[in-house]
Amino acid sequence: MIFVAVGTQFAFDRLIRYVDEWATQHAVAGIAQIAGGEYLPQHLQWERFMTTAIFNQHLQAAELIISHAGMGNIITALESRKPIIVMNRQHALGEHRNDHQLDGLAWMGKLPGVYTATTQAELVALLERRHELQAAPLAADSRRQALVDFIDQAIRT
Repeated sequence: MIFVAVGTQFAFDRLIRYVDEWATQHAVAGIAQIAGGEYLPQHLQWERFMTTAIFNQHLQAAELIISHAGMGNIITALESRKPIIVMNRQHALGEHRNDHQLDGLAWMGKLPGVYTATTQAELVALLERRHELQAAPLAADSRRQALVDFIDQAIRT
């Protein structure tokens, strides 16, 4: 099962539609958290918003997480040892206030277990390889803190 999460502040219809269409074509089960989006998935189960407990339940049941480029989802996927595909919202498409998510994709993609896509083609290519995508290795506490420090530094720059 795949789990798609777009956060709670903005809809991300493009991501939801891409994954829903792919899941339909490949008969892959999944659930999506779609926020205030206008696109309603035809194949994926969906909820607009989820409690933390329900969100974590779906995340734990999933083989793969697909998300907007939000640090909370990335950190949660890393801590849960789930591979995550991250796609950025685009300012030019009216999906966000600016392109900070695009700016962050370069360093996000360097994190173990994090895979990035900026286009539908890149997303589909990763979905086609979903069984090959690896979660981040279990890190010792010192390595986990180093990862948190790396993310914190990247956010500040």
